[in-house]
Amino acid sequence: MPRLHSLIAGLGALSALTAPMLHPHPSGSTDRVTPGAVRVESSSHVRITLLDDRGVIKQMARDYDVDLAKGSGFTVTPDGVVVTATQVVQAADDPRVYAANRVFAEYFKVKIPADFKRHSLDDADLDRRLQACYPPQQTDSTCIADVTTNVSVYPYLDPPPAGGLPAQILTTGSSPAAPAVLKVTKGGEKQSLPTVPLGTTIGAAVESLDVMSLTGRPSAKLPPKLDTAHLDPPGSRTVKERDKVAKLLDDGASGAALIDDGKSEVVGFVSGGGDEPVTITPADDIRSALVAAGVTPRRGPVDVVYENALASYHNKLYSGAIPALQQVLNLRPDHAVAADHLRVAQSKAGTAEDAGAKPVARPTTAAQPKSSVPPYVWAAGGVVVLALLAVGVALLRRRSAAVRADGDGQAGPGIDGHGIDGHGVAGPGIATQGDFAGEAGSYPPGENSWPPYAVTRVFGAEAARSPEVMGPPPATPAPADPSPPGGPSYPADPSPPHGHAHPADPSPPRGHSYPPNPSPPRGQAQLKFCTQCGMRLGQGHRFCGFCGNPVDS
Repeated sequence: MPRLHSLIAGLGALSALTAPMLHPHPSGSTDRVTPGAVRVESSSHVRITLLDDRGVIKQMARDYDVDLAKGSGFTVTPDGVVVTATQVVQAADDPRVYAANRVFAEYFKVKIPADFKRHSLDDADLDRRLQACYPPQQTDSTCIADVTTNVSVYPYLDPPPAGGLPAQILTTGSSPAAPAVLKVTKGGEKQSLPTVPLGTTIGAAVESLDVMSLTGRPSAKLPPKLDTAHLDPPGSRTVKERDKVAKLLDDGASGAALIDDGKSEVVGFVSGGGDEPVTITPADDIRSALVAAGVTPRRGPVDVVYENALASYHNKLYSGAIPALQQVLNLRPDHAVAADHLRVAQSKAGTAEDAGAKPVARPTTAAQPKSSVPPYVWAAGGVVVLALLAVGVALLRRRSAAVRADGDGQAGPGIDGHGIDGHGVAGPGIATQGDFAGEAGSYPPGENSWPPYAVTRVFGAEAARSPEVMGPPPATPAPADPSPPGGPSYPADPSPPHGHAHPADPSPPRGHSYPPNPSPPRGQAQLKFCTQCGMRLGQGHRFCGFCGNPVDS
């Protein structure tokens, strides 16, 4: 046993030491958020008109589509309000510069790179006209440009919507890392788009995060990418893996949600990349931007049903999760995560992995679990039990011998203080063993013994009140002088039959009434009943064999 206790204590200490080393990223903490992931792509449509005032004024109009930026984001309302970084929808490069280079090179037949940089020409007149074509527009500008920014949102759906969902910009920030709030103009009418649970702030204890990004337009074959990161110190806005996050930003993670593993909710987003530093924008700033846009983040009916399905799914109750996941797909047939979970649940339902499946009877006998207690412990326990049994038997034999010795020389107690003498002759008022068929033995138990062997006879309420049991009521007690005046005759001689001792005077003390006579008919032993439960008392017993109440009480 000491070895067993030492082993248990050692295992407990080992678990206490290794617990802090476990990585705090729980399984399944992200699929509560991933349905609300989106890919954001922005572009600009530039319509530019070049004016040539040499001689007769001429005009040349052209339209150009310029890709601005691509990044990630997340949906915060079921009608399609999306949050991302400002740099995703408002590029640092001016598309009007790109359009000016293109249109000037085409019209004047000069070589100018088609990029976002301002260039110069050797010809003084052409160079003057080129510089006047660049923004900003003034009274002497040679170009008039009109820019329209187009934003497309690609939610994580299966199948994905062709061409994405068009969106308009509600608000942007003054810096590339500031939140930008978008609203889809088509596709959110039914208010059934999956959303993310948005937290309130980055708590002081938040350390483990998941960066949820989309490197391309999402689909079943290209789900959101999840990368672990850690805040250093916890609760700060600095990530420990800066190089890793910077590479993610170069691959299109700008605006990617940061998921708190402890609560499985979005607590901010990350932005930067290129010439911009890695920056974390907390949920506080996101909520402030939403307030400025007149938007309140909320979950939709699809999210509520989906969360209920996740509870069963992650508890491995696959049979119970199937109808809930099917209800999610009834509300949103292209819910990618619910469709994937449903396929898994259907494949595992009713198997050994299904915690909700009913146990199936198997013909083979289940293997008995092996005990971790060593065999010598069981052997030692058996020896102890046998020793205790031997001691108990010896004590019982010694006590029985003492009781028999007391019965040979002393009279045992009986009913009403009388007993049985040492020769087995019943005292006054006591019936001997065998007077009643089926009664218990007549020898009295020890003074402190509990008579489990007592046999009682149960009378019903009517039988207990019958004249045969209760007997006639006793006569009024006679005065002190038994010789009445006037010569009335004495009552019948109450002496018992020949050969029996005269019982003690049963008269009650002066001033008390005589209780009903419980004596049986003449020729039968006296019956006594327990004053506590009403059961008949065993012959010679001083305790009720039914309730244990003392006879004399």
